[in-house]
Amino acid sequence: MRIRSLFFLRRHHLLIFIIALLLSALVLMSLRVKQRSGVDFFDALWLELCSPFQQATTFIVKTVQGVFHRYVFLVHLDKENAMLKERVAQLQEENHQLKEAALANERLRKLLEFKEKVSLSMVGAEVIGRDPSSWFKSVTINKGERDRVRKGMAVISPEGVIGQILKTAPHYSVVLLITDYNSAIDCLVQRTRGKAIVEGRGENRCQLKYLLRTEDVIVGDVVLTSGLAGNFPKGLMVGEIRKVEKEGHGIFQDAELVPCVDLTKLEEVFVITESLSVPSGEEKERKAKKPPGGSRKGK
Repeated sequence: MRIRSLFFLRRHHLLIFIIALLLSALVLMSLRVKQRSGVDFFDALWLELCSPFQQATTFIVKTVQGVFHRYVFLVHLDKENAMLKERVAQLQEENHQLKEAALANERLRKLLEFKEKVSLSMVGAEVIGRDPSSWFKSVTINKGERDRVRKGMAVISPEGVIGQILKTAPHYSVVLLITDYNSAIDCLVQRTRGKAIVEGRGENRCQLKYLLRTEDVIVGDVVLTSGLAGNFPKGLMVGEIRKVEKEGHGIFQDAELVPCVDLTKLEEVFVITESLSVPSGEEKERKAKKPPGGSRKGK
C-alpha cells in the first residue's frame, strides 16, 4: 500500500499541490472570517507564494499584448507609409506639370511678344521630331501646306535664325537647320558690315565662308542676315564668331560661328510665310504699265 501511495503521489504531485493550495486558501478565508487579527502571518505567506506567479502571468500577458499591438501598429504604419508615398508621387507629378506649364507659358509669351514686334506674316509651329542621323541636322514641325508653309521659307525664333523649310506635306514640314552641311545663308558682320555665307558644320556650329581677308573680324562679332537671299529678312541674329582663321595667302578668311539659338533644345518655332524677295523685272514693268488713276479716266 505504501508503494502504491508513493507512486500515486509522484504521478499526481501537481494535482495534489494545487488541491493543497486551494485547501490552504479556504482555511485562510475561514480564519479571516472568524478571527481577522490572527491571520496576518498566513496572509503574508500566501502573498509571498502567489506574487511570483502573478508577476510571471502579468509579464506574459503584457508581452503578448505588446507584440500584438506592435504588429497591428506596424501593419497600420506600413499602410500609412504606402499611402504617403503615393501621395508624394502624385504631388511631385503635379509639381512637374505645373513647372512645365509655367515654362511653356513663358516661352509662348516670348513668342507672342516677338510676333507682335515683327511686322511679318508668320505661322507658329511646334517641333515634333528630330532627325536621328548624325549626318543630317533637321527637325519636323506640325505645320504644312495646309498652313501656307512652302519649301524655302525661313524658320526663326525670338532668339534668331533656325533654318529653312526643306520638305512639306499637307500637315507637316521638315526644317533644314543652319548647322546642317547643306545649309547656306547670306549674312553680314554687324560691326564691319562685311558680307559672307554662313554654312553648317554639324553639331551646334557653323562656318563663315567667303569673308574677305581685308575685313577686320574678331572673336565676339555678331553675324546677322543680310536680307539678300530673299527668304530671310535683314537683321535677324544668326550667331556669334568664336574663332577666326587667317592662314594661307588667299583672299578669304574663315571664321567659326556659334548659332545664337540652341538648336538641340528647340520646342516652338515661327515660319515666315510672307514673300521677302525683291520684285523682278517683269513685276516692275507690269507695275509701270499699270494705268494711272483719276485724271486720265476723266479725260
